[in-house]
Amino acid sequence: MAGSLRLSTRSLILGVVLLASLLIAPAARAACDDQVLEQPFAQWSDPAYYTLVGDGDLTGGGAGWILEGAELVDDNEPWYVHGGETPAALRLRADDRATTPPICVTPDHPTMRFFARNAGTTRSSLLVEVMLDPEQALAIGEVSGSVQGEDWAPAQALPIIANEYDDEVAFRFTVVGGGEWVIDDVYVDPYKKG
Repeated sequence: MAGSLRLSTRSLILGVVLLASLLIAPAARAACDDQVLEQPFAQWSDPAYYTLVGDGDLTGGGAGWILEGAELVDDNEPWYVHGGETPAALRLRADDRATTPPICVTPDHPTMRFFARNAGTTRSSLLVEVMLDPEQALAIGEVSGSVQGEDWAPAQALPIIANEYDDEVAFRFTVVGGGEWVIDDVYVDPYKKG
């Protein structure tokens, strides 16, 4: 009898958690619904729709970004995929860090992507982490200097992995192994068709 009571209590708790997640998830998803969709990587055979993170093109002077040694420069990916004519990008050197403003993500936001160029040694790399909060970071990818090259190009799509819940996350970029990197136009894929 005690075993069946525990099973019933456990079932009740699981049921309440499931019900709460079903009620909360649509409200959280609705908060992400105002995201503007673009296809910035279409000319590189990526037809997915993306939404720009806050000041992801850096034309707002890095508003909302946390810059630890990184600095804004008059540079830009040459296609101006987000529009505008104001060149702005972010330069990171050895051990510099830059963290985007938070962006709403849900399980429907599987990947993020950006433009980059390796302005230093091919032995360096750019570590990309998803920030669950200011203290919790999960590495989601490392872009190799030898693969990315010194010319502007889209970085590969990286899995967000922290999108199991409806929440806000930020992305942190860190130069590893010396060198210098320049990044621009940071996007998240909301997995929508427009």
